[in-house]
Amino acid sequence: MSTPSINNVKAEKFMESEMKRHNEEVKKLRAENFRAYESEVKNGEKELSRIKGDYEGRISNLKNETEQRLTEIRDRQSRTVTEEQERMELELSNIKKVHEDQKSELKVTQQNEINDMVESQKKTIENARQKFMREKNKWKVT
Repeated sequence: MSTPSINNVKAEKFMESEMKRHNEEVKKLRAENFRAYESEVKNGEKELSRIKGDYEGRISNLKNETEQRLTEIRDRQSRTVTEEQERMELELSNIKKVHEDQKSELKVTQQNEINDMVESQKKTIENARQKFMREKNKWKVT
């Protein structure tokens, strides 16, 4: 029984051939899976590149839109400030005119009061002089 039997030799050859066939099949499957993996990686990278491009495009568009809105807001604000300045200058001018008119009116009123007081004083002095003259004449007659 030390010599191998034909069945054992056949079985060993069959196992060796099955092992080779199995190893070849595994190699073939590994190669196919590696190609599928590489294909998926390439597709994933393409998709990632496309998504990244879309994202960067959107970011760029949003930046441009934001800059445009900001410019519009600044222009509007600038116009508003200018309009407010002009309105304030007009208001100040009107206030100055009103003030000058009030000063003039006050001067006229005060001058009229002074004139009335001077006139009243003159009348009072004239009346007092006339009264004095009458009294003086009374004393001279007697």
